[in-house]
Amino acid sequence: MLIAGLLTAVGMLFLLYKVGFKRVLAYDVIVDVVATIGLMYVFAGTYSGMMAAIVGGLFISIVLIIAKKFMSYQKLTCLWIPFTYKNIPLVRPRFIWTPVN
Repeated sequence: MLIAGLLTAVGMLFLLYKVGFKRVLAYDVIVDVVATIGLMYVFAGTYSGMMAAIVGGLFISIVLIIAKKFMSYQKLTCLWIPFTYKNIPLVRPRFIWTPVN
């Protein structure tokens, strides 16, 4: 049960690393809640399955907290760029990743 939770959490952390770990760290609470609920859904049905999900969620939460404290990360920000179209002043959004630490 403990090993199943840890291995599942390590697998999910590898997927987060492939997505872009520095970009995921800005939204660690959302990732943590979604991962824990997803693990509970996958392992639902038995007591040991739920315990594996809780251990996996706890491990993901601890790793994200430690990584956010010691690593620099990026946050998605929106800049509004003014432009004109047929003499009508408009603004358009431009999304960029900005470093936080």
